[in-house]
Parts: sequence; structure tokens; C-alpha cells
Amino acid sequence: MGKRFGVAIVGGSGYGAGELLRMLSLHPDIEACAITSRAHAGKPVDSVHSHLTNISSLSFEPEVSFETLGRYERSVVVLAMPSGQAVPALRGLLGNGLPETTSIIDLSGDLRLRDPQQHSRFYPEVEFSDDIRSRFVYGLSELGRDEVKNARFISNPGCLASAATLALLPLKGLELSGTTVVDAKTGTSGAGREPQASMHHPGRAGDFTAYKALQHRHEPEIMQALGSSFAEIGHFMFVPHLIPVSRGIFVTAYVTLSAEADPAAIRSRYERAYGHSPLIRLRQGPPRLVDVVGTNFCDISFAARGKQLVVMSALDNLGKGMVGAAIQNMNLMFGLPEETGLLVPSLGPV
Repeated sequence: MGKRFGVAIVGGSGYGAGELLRMLSLHPDIEACAITSRAHAGKPVDSVHSHLTNISSLSFEPEVSFETLGRYERSVVVLAMPSGQAVPALRGLLGNGLPETTSIIDLSGDLRLRDPQQHSRFYPEVEFSDDIRSRFVYGLSELGRDEVKNARFISNPGCLASAATLALLPLKGLELSGTTVVDAKTGTSGAGREPQASMHHPGRAGDFTAYKALQHRHEPEIMQALGSSFAEIGHFMFVPHLIPVSRGIFVTAYVTLSAEADPAAIRSRYERAYGHSPLIRLRQGPPRLVDVVGTNFCDISFAARGKQLVVMSALDNLGKGMVGAAIQNMNLMFGLPEETGLLVPSLGPV
């Protein structure tokens, strides 16, 4: 007997598509039923994603078949495309009679920002498209489960934005002072499959550097998600760094409180915020990338001294930072427990 829910992946040659196929192969209720790539049409999936040999029997198709999606109780089209390509693809899907039982999850950043000026600044290559944007819900499950459950169209969060937002979300409403600084470290796979000089192994393996300091497009996304607790204060800095690992994000957020911290009260805030979040793990000591790589977990911990508060989070940029989060959203949309198919441990040493 087949699975109840189907997923078609548009733009199937990238790391995200390969990881989505891998993670869905472990899901009891949702299966990948189609994958598209005009460049690889007709070729088997494992010709590009060799780790899926004997796991996926799919072949690349030139476009999504609505007939295939119609075989399922519900289905999702996942857009795994570079920035700037999602809106044209969306117009094509909606204009060609997307079935009422089919939802869409966009993995790009094209529809994340609500403010036209912020969008124009950080995504100048993408038309604002308010007619489409207004139909999409921002899909960070822990931020808005009810919105995700009732959504048909979802804009998936950015990986760095997810790690930073989840680290700071329980602090909303707490009286802060000074500047909040988010220091993020990220692996090479976040840049995608296409070769780049800055990601080439000889130039990256022994290096460590910051990039797009105070200019990264995930900064306004974080501030949008956190709201007035951080954004309207006007004291927020986000600096990402490149580290010589393939997968994983580690965020260290530096927060200054208006009064001396009560560690027990801070801990209580995190427990209340994430007590019903099976994919958030509160750690006593600093989180570790090896504990989250290959999973949909986000591990969080904090340290406090006087008015100083340091919050740390770790997640897999391809997992909880991308396609694992998309599957979590699918689970909620389909009425399944959000952790279904996602309670998979990391490999430990990697």
C-alpha cells in the first residue's frame, strides 16, 4: 500500500533536493513521487545524487505532472530553486491549474520579507510580487504552528535565520539594553552545489572569515521574526562567518539585559517556549554540530553573568535549516505530529 501524501520537487539537482529525498525515504506517511530538472531530464536520480542509489527509483522529469500528484490524498510541490526563480515557477504552477489538494513550499528567500523596501534592498533580483507573497505564510513551525497548519502556501525560513531566531525567540518581551549581536558560523553546503572560488576546498579548508557583515539578507528576516523586542530597539547586529565544515550552523548571540539575569528564570522561559517542541533540545552545556548534523534538531543552551546573556544554538543547515523544516511544515499541514519521520539521531562523529 502506498503512502498517503506525495511530494514533487522542482529543481532537483541541488544539495537541498538530495537531502529532501534522503529524509523523505525515512518518512512513514510522505513520499517523494516526482523530481524535475530540465538539465538532467530522463536520467535516474542517483546519476546526480549518488548517495541515493538503491534508495530512490525516481528519474528526473522536465516538469511536474499534476496527474501524479492527484494520486495522493494531499500533496506538496517543493520549490528547490535559486533565488529569483521561484516567482516565475509559482506563476506557472498556479496558472496551469494547480490541484486544490496540492500545497507549495518555497525553499528560496524570494517571499520571506514582508517589507517592500527591505525586499528591494536584500533581494534586488526578485520582483516583490505582493499578489503572490500575500498568500504565503512564513514557515518556522516553532514561531507559528497554527499558521502553518492552516496554510496552503509556505515560504521556508533561511538556515541562518532559523538558528538565530530559535536562539532568541524565548527572550521576546524581556527588557533589553544595548546592542544584541548574533555571531553565526556556517558550513560550505549552505552556498549550494554550484562551484564558487570562496567555497573551493583548497581555499576554504584551512580558513576562517566573516562575510556580508551587517549586510546579509537573513538579518532583516531575523528581525521580522523576532518583532519589536529586537527590531524596533535599533540595536541589532548580525555577522555570519564561513567555517571549513560541509554542514552545520553554530550561532552565538550576545544579549545585554536591563537587569541582572536570573538563570532559573531564563531557563524557565526556554522551557515554556519549547516544552512542546520535540525538535528543540535544551542543553546544559554548549551545543555541538556533531549532535545535529543529518537531523532536524536544533540544540540550544545559554550562559548568564550579571546583565550579560549568551545564547548558543546549533542546527544542520540542510536539515532544520532547510528541508527538515519543510518536512516539519508538511507534517503540520497534513495533520501529522510535527516530528513524524524526523526523530533521527545524528551520526555522532562525522
